[in-house]
Amino acid sequence: MITKNVFESGRLVVACFSDVVTMAELEKYFYWLVEHHGAEIKEDFSQLIYSSDLKKVDVQVSDVQRLSHLRATVGLSSSSSNLALVIPNLKYYWMAKLYQTLSKSSHINTRIFRDVDDAFSWMGFDNPLNK
Repeated sequence: MITKNVFESGRLVVACFSDVVTMAELEKYFYWLVEHHGAEIKEDFSQLIYSSDLKKVDVQVSDVQRLSHLRATVGLSSSSSNLALVIPNLKYYWMAKLYQTLSKSSHINTRIFRDVDDAFSWMGFDNPLNK
C-alpha cells in the first residue's frame, strides 16, 4: 500500500510504502504525481519515499526500468526535482540503487538514505511527520 501526503504548500510530497507494494500501485502513484504536478504539487517539488511495516515490494528489475522510463518521458516536467529514498532495510537497497542510477537520465537528483530525518535535512525541510 502507498499512502501519500503533500506538505509545504505543494513543495514536498511524502509517500509511505507499507504492507505489500506492487507495480500497479507504483504506476498509480506515479500517474497521481503527474496529474497533480503544477497544481497541488508545485513545479519545483521534492519527494521523499519511506517505508513503515513494509512486508514486500513485489516488483522486478524490468518494473524498475519501466518506472525510470516513465519518469524520463511522461514525468519529464518534474525533472530537476529531488527524490529522497529512505531504505532502512538493505534487502531493498538494490532496487533503490538501480532506480537512482536509471533516474540520472531524467535529471532527477536521487539520494538514498537510511534515516528519514537525514533525508528531510538534505531536502531542506523539517520532518512534517514529527508534528
